[in-house]
Amino acid sequence: MKDLREFIDQVQELGELKVVEGANWEWEMGAITYYMAEQPNPPALLFDKVKGYPPGFRVFTIPCSTQKRLALSCEQPVNLDRLELVRALRDKMSQHYKSVPPVVVKKGPVMENIDTGDEVDLFKFPTPQWQPLDGGRYIGTGDTVITKDPDEGWVNVGVYRIQIHDKTTATIFMEPGRHANIIRRKYWARGQSCPVAVTLGGDLLHFNIGTTRIPWGVSEYDYTGWFRGEPMDVIKGPITGLPIPAHAEIVLEGEMVPPEVETRVEGPFSEYTGHYSPARPEPVFRVKSVMYRNDPIILGALPYYAAGVPYVPNYLWRAAHVWEELDRIVPGVKGVWIPTEFGSNRAVVISLEQKYGGHAQQAALAALAVRGYMQRYVIVVDDDVDPTNLNEVLWAMSYRAEPEEFEIIRGFWGGTLDPRLSPEKRAAGDFTLSSAIILAVKPYRWMKDFPVSVKPSLELREKVKRKWDKKLFP
Repeated sequence: MKDLREFIDQVQELGELKVVEGANWEWEMGAITYYMAEQPNPPALLFDKVKGYPPGFRVFTIPCSTQKRLALSCEQPVNLDRLELVRALRDKMSQHYKSVPPVVVKKGPVMENIDTGDEVDLFKFPTPQWQPLDGGRYIGTGDTVITKDPDEGWVNVGVYRIQIHDKTTATIFMEPGRHANIIRRKYWARGQSCPVAVTLGGDLLHFNIGTTRIPWGVSEYDYTGWFRGEPMDVIKGPITGLPIPAHAEIVLEGEMVPPEVETRVEGPFSEYTGHYSPARPEPVFRVKSVMYRNDPIILGALPYYAAGVPYVPNYLWRAAHVWEELDRIVPGVKGVWIPTEFGSNRAVVISLEQKYGGHAQQAALAALAVRGYMQRYVIVVDDDVDPTNLNEVLWAMSYRAEPEEFEIIRGFWGGTLDPRLSPEKRAAGDFTLSSAIILAVKPYRWMKDFPVSVKPSLELREKVKRKWDKKLFP
């Protein structure tokens, strides 16, 4: 799928799209999105005829909150279950990576309209104020931010929230350690502004890859081309010269100035943690050009923290990445899952066939190193436990884990979005946190003497499924 519109068309073919007309950008679009996301198998929402805006200027939300749409957004078969989908992504990641750079084209749909100079007006688009206490209108939640390393020359694409302040001014919030934050600081150290381009809706696969943590120096453009098996089409940004997806919906071009030049107060914002993140001064993003398609669509990936409701599928990609990395150094991994019930990527569950003493501990420590940022819990379960089934995981924690044996890792990589960060640590600029390792496995030393589980074996369950599925579920 080259663009967001192809994804929306396929969602409609699945019968999972609902068009909402006449909503107000101020809180109402956010409230409707939250309300619908709480329903069983919520449809994707396409807001049109937003109050105060012409028909055709639209906002698309809840893109990936069913299993079929999750698979579709990753360009995988829609009939895969959760662990099968992670395994499919893991299998692709385990193949030899060979970059497939984008192809520069002269024209693309994103160039249908171009505003520069006095024509630039960020309020032209129906940007939501998602929640009542948000510090303003956030045009970028389902966006991609494009920068280029001034020393090494590679192009980074990441996902960071973007707040509008006036017609030509925005801010882009980035946590410490993020690749784009490292890149822009290189420019600032030289007394220069950082060139930047931002897409506000586009290729879902490219967006998904932008939410993951691929290695430093690897461009998300090249990675997307490799994953898909064909290069992306890009145009050369007329202001920045940066590569820009030719099929994007809306693109902002400009520069992020050094913080000593100008800042604006960014936030608060209703973050994925389920809490408002605090307001803070952020360097200004001066927008010099806006390109957009006819009838443009903003992708609204509104952070939603409710149990089991993913707002973007980055947890799938991260679970697959952990699994792929563990396979390199730890034998016996049968599955990896990141349960959204813990709140967007705060926990990882590993299903493991134990083969030696210390095996479970080794897998947990390796996963913690791979996962990194704001990781609260690593839970290891035996291979008879489905890591995607939270009921089974909690059962294993209740009957196979010993709380006095939990390991606590202190001083781990955290961030300013952590609501548990104390005022004292925040004031001191100490954003570290502690992580817990929970070994919910049979003790290896006496594993053979551990009481036998009453659960039917995987082999028996598969046999029953093959024989009885069509009769039980005609």
